[in-house]
Amino acid sequence: MAGTRLAVHSIFVVQLIFLVAASFFYASTKPFDPSSSAEPFISDQSGWKILVEDVSPVPLHDSIQGHIREYIDVAVMEVKMLLGMGGEEQVVHHHAGRRTSVFVQEMRQQISQLPTLKYMNDDDKKVVLPQLKMNFHMPMNLDVKLISRVASELERAIRGNSAKQSSHGIILLATPDASKAKTTKEPTSCEEWLLPESTPLQGNTRQIKFPDIYLLTGCKKTSVDVADSDAIVIRATHTDKDINGLEQYLRTEIAPVLLKIVYQATTQKQMHRLERVFVQLIDEDPSSHGEGDSKIHFDLLSQALSSPLQSTIRPMINDLSFIYGGNVELLDDTIFWKNAIDLSSVTSAYLPLSNDVIVTEEGDAVDEEQKALKAENEADPVENEERESVSKKFLTTEQMSKFIQSHSSPNEGLEWFLFLPSKDHSPLTMRDKKSGDDGQSIILSGSKPTGVSLVQIDSDKYINSLSQSLVYLAGYIRELNGLQSQSVDETCKAFSSTMTPVNCIARSTQRQSISFWELELIAQTHWYTVLQQVLQEVDLVMSLLHEHGSTLALPEHVAKKINTATHLLRKSISFVEEGFPAVYATSALYGALTTIESVHADADLFELSYFAPDHYLAVFSPLVLPLAMPMIFGLIKEVKRYNELKRKKQI
Repeated sequence: MAGTRLAVHSIFVVQLIFLVAASFFYASTKPFDPSSSAEPFISDQSGWKILVEDVSPVPLHDSIQGHIREYIDVAVMEVKMLLGMGGEEQVVHHHAGRRTSVFVQEMRQQISQLPTLKYMNDDDKKVVLPQLKMNFHMPMNLDVKLISRVASELERAIRGNSAKQSSHGIILLATPDASKAKTTKEPTSCEEWLLPESTPLQGNTRQIKFPDIYLLTGCKKTSVDVADSDAIVIRATHTDKDINGLEQYLRTEIAPVLLKIVYQATTQKQMHRLERVFVQLIDEDPSSHGEGDSKIHFDLLSQALSSPLQSTIRPMINDLSFIYGGNVELLDDTIFWKNAIDLSSVTSAYLPLSNDVIVTEEGDAVDEEQKALKAENEADPVENEERESVSKKFLTTEQMSKFIQSHSSPNEGLEWFLFLPSKDHSPLTMRDKKSGDDGQSIILSGSKPTGVSLVQIDSDKYINSLSQSLVYLAGYIRELNGLQSQSVDETCKAFSSTMTPVNCIARSTQRQSISFWELELIAQTHWYTVLQQVLQEVDLVMSLLHEHGSTLALPEHVAKKINTATHLLRKSISFVEEGFPAVYATSALYGALTTIESVHADADLFELSYFAPDHYLAVFSPLVLPLAMPMIFGLIKEVKRYNELKRKKQI
């Protein structure tokens, strides 16, 4: 019977321990439902299982004794602070000195090994830029040694032309595979050669690759052609037999032009990151245009606005979303992104300008036949010119600014107005009081980028008229991103030298799009600044996890975000180290920034207002202790009695 009583007491104690352990395990692993009104019992820390990077701070000491001394110092300071002995400031200072995490320190060490280069047009500003690697092709020649020699000479010429920084330049990769690139048609001459077609990719996807330089020899004319992609085609009249003349031509003419194209020396300094583009079309009086139904005219005008927006503005917005939209995903050797810049439009009507602000200026116009006759014989002036009276209507830029600001929305982002004047106010221009110049578009000064351009309807050709007005918006978007407001074709011509013209062979040179090398310029300018911001944000998150890891909730989806941000950060630095264009590195970097910022704003990353184990004891102690104490004391008493009975039996 003694053994039975001991077994019963033991079973009671084991059951109680199992009940407490099971309840604690359930409270520890039960996921927190944000829709529930009840607070979580214990914070969800399941994300620690999948967290990749080390969040611990950089140790203050290198030796084991130093680590032990560090932990003792922290414990002593914590005790002093709890006892109110003035240790709080020392503890804060101690933690501030070890805030940088091991991961961030590793990233900074990698960055410190990158070359520090300068902008070509700004001697006082330094920025970390990569050594850009480019595949060098000579389709008209398959001699690997000759290709390597020409590539080395051109590379040295590029470095020599970059006087402000010796390491600033391009690394040309002349390999047998690169030199034997297949084209759509076997070239028999320079003029018949066609640029190899790239593999089409679906959706917003770009292949991560080195840009290409094609050198064609024996051409009738010299030129540098910039393709719609990242390819640059150099045409030279020199042949392979005149290798010295070819190298001299590359050194004196081509190297400076390549530097201008790749590093865009004419860039402006100020850049604005777009997050939203809003276009508002204002029809002053729909009933004044034509004799038809004004509602039909207004509907046709609204429908016509969508087409030029998608053809002129949407490609620019899409390219900029790739650079700094932030919504990217790396897939092997490709990068996928989603449009992160919102493009929207709205059409409104019957918002008239006051007649008091419209100024009519009367003038005479000479008949075209009389003007032509006068131009042919300037010695005999035309005495009886046919003149017709014309009126020119304009309003000041100040009046138009007040009108637009009164209809501007409070939303952030770029806002652009297309104003269609009524027939009574047409043709309308805007005049600057100071200079007296007339124009069709102005930029408003204010806290957010805003502009307006006038629409001159050409009969029923709504799309053509709206497209011409949207050219001003396209130019303004280019200016906001540090580019020249002129078109891509005009920008290419500006890079031409006295002997070598630079041409754009893009499919969209007539519109003000953004070329690959202009995107590269934007990426180069953004990369280092955004890199420091990402490192700071990641460091803050990791410091938070280290300091409050035991009480801070870290669900799996939050940990996945942190892993994504650190992975994109590593890939961005890796792209720079490997010599890829900065467009890929900056795109991945903005993806890391957007992801780590979403971690800061995630409501599931929170800290309980109490310590979970203490709360657990406070809830269960009144219930468990009244049962546990008698059971434990009874078990101890039964063990003693059992041992005593057992000893008596042995005697």
